[in-house]
Amino acid sequence: MTARMRSILVLAALLGLALPVSAQVDARMFRYPDVSADRIAFVYAGDVWVAPKEGGLAQRLSSPPGEEAFPRFSPDGTRIAFSGNYDGNTDVYVVPSGGGPLTRLTHHPMADRLVDWHPDGESLLFASSRASGKQRFNQFYRVSAEGGPAERLPVEFAEYGALSSDGRTLAFMMKARDDRTWKRYRGGTAPDIHTFDLRTRASTNLTDHPANDGSPMWHGETLYFLSDRGANERFNLWARDSGGAVRQVTDFDEVDITFPAIGPSDIVFQAGGRLYLLDLATEATREVEIEVVTDLASLRPRTENVSRWILVSGEPFPNQTFTHGSIRRIADPVRLAVSKISAVRPGTGAREVMSTVTGSETAPLASRT
Repeated sequence: MTARMRSILVLAALLGLALPVSAQVDARMFRYPDVSADRIAFVYAGDVWVAPKEGGLAQRLSSPPGEEAFPRFSPDGTRIAFSGNYDGNTDVYVVPSGGGPLTRLTHHPMADRLVDWHPDGESLLFASSRASGKQRFNQFYRVSAEGGPAERLPVEFAEYGALSSDGRTLAFMMKARDDRTWKRYRGGTAPDIHTFDLRTRASTNLTDHPANDGSPMWHGETLYFLSDRGANERFNLWARDSGGAVRQVTDFDEVDITFPAIGPSDIVFQAGGRLYLLDLATEATREVEIEVVTDLASLRPRTENVSRWILVSGEPFPNQTFTHGSIRRIADPVRLAVSKISAVRPGTGAREVMSTVTGSETAPLASRT
């Protein structure tokens, strides 16, 4: 074999090793993360993924037609529970953390949003408006990890929360703003964190602050939580000790921390579309670099029916199509004459597109991302 042929073979081998790496996606927009002793679970592109806690290549754990949210490791790390839509409704499911058949735990027609595992590892908490009357608020329920009837907890309003390690004290929010789009709100619906003793049924408002406090997480006697009470009014992690002293733990000043979750030795959270870990021993923070293998099918150009999002004189407008970044009106479905209503410029998002009284073209209400 000549030296030239050896060089070609070595180059081909190196290229072959590089091909799988080039196929991995340096992804963003990780959502609803959780952490165990050695792994991180999160939602990406509507599915649950699992990756090493140190970062690296993630594996897809679920792929139903609908969306999944709030994956949570069991206390021993062997199972992952989450809210998913496999059968046309949002229910709570459990799956082995290494993959395998899943078990559906709830079957009510109202949506059931997972909150977390009970510390005993044999049951879970979820939030649902199934019995709240007008479905404008949620209540907490407890269900066995094997399925069966759900038991309602004795708190009238509950959105997000966590149980202490002994299962006696519930830290929770009666109202939540986690899914709202505006920030730095100060007003009557700004949430506080309350505790509720499940034995004595005594309740205390722990935070009682004009800012927004949420996502309580127990670590021994310390309660970690999110708050935008800081000088920069960004959501950061704060801590409250058993004596009531409160201190700021993180200091993100350009983006907000959202949807943190606590594990045996870390808190994982999302900020600016990226994942971070906070070491509970040192309270040092580091980014976790995640790579996924996917075809990015959701980014392909496609046609969508957006009629339910467009109003004319306050009523839904029929025959609307979204294609290639523009909203178009089908003026005559028979002749398919198309007139352009509005175009969404790159870097902006359109909402509440309205036509004028004469039906002439109008620009959408847009906000720069």
